[in-house]
Amino acid sequence: MKNRIFAIYGNPSSAVSFEAVEKICKKVQQNKGSLLIYEPLYKEFVKIQKVEFEAEFFNEGDLLKNRADVVVSVGGDGTFLGTLPFIHDSEIPVMGINSGRLGFLANTQIEDIDEAFENFVNGNYNLDKRAVLQITPQIDKPEYKLYALNDITVRRGENANMLSFETVVDDCFLNNYWADGIVFSTPTGSTAYSLSCGGPILTPNAKAMIITPIASHTLTVRPIVISDESIVKIKVSGRGENFSLSVDSSSETVEIGSELLIQKAPFYLSIVRFEHHSFYETIRSKLMWGYDKRN
Repeated sequence: MKNRIFAIYGNPSSAVSFEAVEKICKKVQQNKGSLLIYEPLYKEFVKIQKVEFEAEFFNEGDLLKNRADVVVSVGGDGTFLGTLPFIHDSEIPVMGINSGRLGFLANTQIEDIDEAFENFVNGNYNLDKRAVLQITPQIDKPEYKLYALNDITVRRGENANMLSFETVVDDCFLNNYWADGIVFSTPTGSTAYSLSCGGPILTPNAKAMIITPIASHTLTVRPIVISDESIVKIKVSGRGENFSLSVDSSSETVEIGSELLIQKAPFYLSIVRFEHHSFYETIRSKLMWGYDKRN
């Protein structure tokens, strides 16, 4: 592992993560690697743990391309999603250490850090290539794009009125959804918001995108799975002035009447997966399938 650079990212307000951060930093130094740490996390870590490490730092808006060999996300799945803006299309893999709750993405537990690093150093891991969604919030500004590993959600803002989503897939009219919102999900995000709204679970390698309405005002409307090669255009209408656009963990306000363009991004996010972790084992455990006294 000599000369490898480990970028460590986490939520600076989550003291639960600090124990894991300290263990990771020690493992990196023991193996003669270098540390690149999210600066807000490091400042809070030093206050709480009273320990310092020799490291360089990165902040919001920085890209890690050519600066790191792997990103270690310390926290829950929300923290893991937060690594995407730093990585973008650089192909830097992400290793998730779970100090949160569910851990679909960050599925290495704190107590397994030593084993995880041993496996990583020895090359005993695989890289899962996960599809990313790309949205152009303003079609008249094609250079302005946002990216999501889990999902893109369009929903009503402060105004309580429902919205209308005129949805076109590959230039074919699909539906005019009347609903509180609509979720566009990757296979990775199929176990997140889409699932809560009644969407199906997809395996991570499925070549698909899910369109899931939120509280549809037409009972016959159901989620639909389309090809991830499709291009989706939606026009949002309603009585209010604005609606909310959420792209993974970030959100912004967009003017009613705007048209959105959604499609698969031209790059993937690589996730470090160890041999004893499988998608089926994860959903069986996290969703408590089979937890029945008859089993």
